[in-house]
Amino acid sequence: MKTKMAGASSSSLAEVLPGHQFSEHHSGIVDAPPEVVWKSLRQLGWSDLRVARPVMSMRKLGGSVLQGPLVETFTERAAAVLVEDAPTRLLLAMVGKPWSVVPQRVTMTSMEDVTSFTDPGWLKYGMEWVLHPLPEDRTLVETRTLCEATDATARRRFGIYWLGIRGASGLVRREMISALRR
Repeated sequence: MKTKMAGASSSSLAEVLPGHQFSEHHSGIVDAPPEVVWKSLRQLGWSDLRVARPVMSMRKLGGSVLQGPLVETFTERAAAVLVEDAPTRLLLAMVGKPWSVVPQRVTMTSMEDVTSFTDPGWLKYGMEWVLHPLPEDRTLVETRTLCEATDATARRRFGIYWLGIRGASGLVRREMISALRR
C-alpha cells in the first residue's frame, strides 16, 4: 500500500524509531542544489544502480520489482509509509519480517502507526534521505537506515539476518549517492 503525505511531517527517522537497535549512515556531496538532487532522488531507478541491482535480485526482489523508481519499490511493493518534505527530507518506514524466506509485512498507514506498533516478533524499519544545501550550489546528501525489533526474538532473528545483509545494504545506499552525483 502506498501512503504519501507530502509535507505532512518534519519527523526524523530517529523520532519514528526511537528504540532502534540497528543502524547505518552514509553521506556524500553532490555538485547540484537540493532541488535538483531531490528531483534526481525521486526519479532514481534500479537501472541506475550497476552493482546493487544484482545484489537486490538475490534478495528475491527481482523481476518487475526492480523496475521503475526505487522509492516506488518500497511504497508499492513493501507497503512502506512515505513522508516527503521536498526538497529536504524523504522518509520511508515499514513493519515486517525481512529475515523470512518470503518476507512478511504489516500494512501501516502513518508514521504514528509505525511508532506505536508493538506486536511481538516484528521489525520496524526505515530509510531516510536528508538534503542539506551547501555553498556553491552543492548538496550534502545523508541517508540513514534504522531498525527496531519489537521483542528479543525478533531482535535475535534480525541480528543474524543483519550480519548477512548489512554490507549489501550499505552498498545500495552508497551506490544511490554515487548515482545522484552522475
